[in-house]
Amino acid sequence: MNLSRICMQGLVLTALAVGASPAARAEGYPNKPITIKVAFPAGGPADVSIRAANIVLQRNLGSSLITENVPGANGSISVMAVLRAGPDGYTLLGTAGTDFLVAPFMVASAKYQADKFRLLGVVGISDFVLLSSNAHSFKNVDEMIAYARRPGSKELTLAHWGTGSTSHIVGADLQQRTGAKFLEVPYRGVAPVLADMSGGHIDLTFAPLGGSTLSLIQTGQVKAIAVASASRNPALPDVPTIGESAWGKNFEYSLWSALFAPPGTPDEVVTRLNEAMNEWTTSEDNLARIQRDASRRLEPMSVDQAEAFLKSEREKYIAMVRALNLQPQ
Repeated sequence: MNLSRICMQGLVLTALAVGASPAARAEGYPNKPITIKVAFPAGGPADVSIRAANIVLQRNLGSSLITENVPGANGSISVMAVLRAGPDGYTLLGTAGTDFLVAPFMVASAKYQADKFRLLGVVGISDFVLLSSNAHSFKNVDEMIAYARRPGSKELTLAHWGTGSTSHIVGADLQQRTGAKFLEVPYRGVAPVLADMSGGHIDLTFAPLGGSTLSLIQTGQVKAIAVASASRNPALPDVPTIGESAWGKNFEYSLWSALFAPPGTPDEVVTRLNEAMNEWTTSEDNLARIQRDASRRLEPMSVDQAEAFLKSEREKYIAMVRALNLQPQ
């Protein structure tokens, strides 16, 4: 066998070996459209921020992103659909982080391990605000609590988007701290909650300021009673924080929405998607959205930082579920 033939065989074997490596398999990624399964109905804060991020992600990745809303069971229906699709980087999960982390402890159908997923990046974060329908004249949270606890008062409805959801946890904390009791009404997402509140069908809800919430407040379709943040929001300077009440110390809640890849996604694909997410975080598009929606800014995160953030958030909210004695359903 001559030397040239030996060299040729060596080159072929090397090419085959490289072709079998994860790096080579991910080298051409993405080469077809990517589907993002959003765990909540269209129009809610998570959906709005994910769709906004898609514009920048498409530009960075050079591939189309298809957004598909798959709501239900506190987001777990969408999670299970992503798991069934396989870990090739072409089917991703878009959801509210806290709901994603808590659902396996609260929803029987949520058969997944949240810590096995890969957090690609956070698309947005918004503080929660306590809203009231225009049927009530509460000027602050203390007036609302006093009414709810007064004998003979009509029972107030408190809407949330499912057992174990962030809005459910915030409402449970409110009731535990104040002794007030509300008739809880579950929905499948923020958007239908806000629609019913605008129509006067429910009394109260905790909703993140992102999405359409701020617009509904500014146009007078719903009333903002208090924000669950450390300080007043510049977009709502006349709305007090819940911490300004006698019982509301450290009552701070926010909703962060993010993209996740399922377990088993190649590290090279995760890194590529993380880079694209970081471009979104620092983009002018995102900064303009934050200003418009009264949201909060996050710094870019590496893959390792995202993993540490996810672990910290999971531990924090699971502790809250246990402290509030919330029972799975």
